[in-house]
Amino acid sequence: MPRIPYPDLNAISDTEALEILDRARRVGTPRPESQAIRSRVPAVLKTFSAAWQDTFVDGVVDHDLKELCRVYVSKTVDCGYCSAQRSVDATVTEDHYDEIQLYEQSDKYTEREKAALAYTDAIVWNPDFSDDALWARLDAHFTPDELVELGYFVAITSGQQRWIKTLQLGHREVMADTDAGLLDAPA
Repeated sequence: MPRIPYPDLNAISDTEALEILDRARRVGTPRPESQAIRSRVPAVLKTFSAAWQDTFVDGVVDHDLKELCRVYVSKTVDCGYCSAQRSVDATVTEDHYDEIQLYEQSDKYTEREKAALAYTDAIVWNPDFSDDALWARLDAHFTPDELVELGYFVAITSGQQRWIKTLQLGHREVMADTDAGLLDAPA
C-alpha cells in the first residue's frame, strides 16, 4: 500500500473529480492509483489532469513522441509503476522501446526522436547536456512552441514519476477492475 493512503473513492462527490477518475479507469495513463492519491486535494487532481490532457494527450507535439519520452523517463528513473504503463492513444510498438536507453547508438530512432530524447536527458539528468550542439539539433527538428510543450511535459513527467516512486504505488490497488494502460493488460 502507498505511503499516503488512498481516499475513500465512494465519498467523492465532486463531479469533475469523478469524471477524471473515470477517465483513469478507461484510459489508464495516468493510472487510477496515482489519480486517487491526487484526488485527496481536488485542485491538484484537476490541475495535473488538465496539464496532462493539454500537453500529453493533445498539444502541438506528436503524441507518439511524447509517449516515447515518457517511457524513456520511466526507464531511466527506474519507476516500475510508470514503466509498466502505455498510452492507449499511442501507436508506438514495444519493440520500439527495446533500445531506448541506448537511443543515440540505435538505428530504431529517427533524428527527431533522438533529439527529443537528448532534450529529455538534459531536463531530467543534467542541464549541462544543454549545449550549443543540442540546441542546434533541437532547432533543426522542432519549433519553439514544440520545445516549450515537450520540455514542460518532460519536466512534469519526471517530477511525477519520482514522486510516485516515493509513494510506493502498486497497480490495481484501487479500481482493481481495470487494466487500462497496463503493459501486461490483455488485448
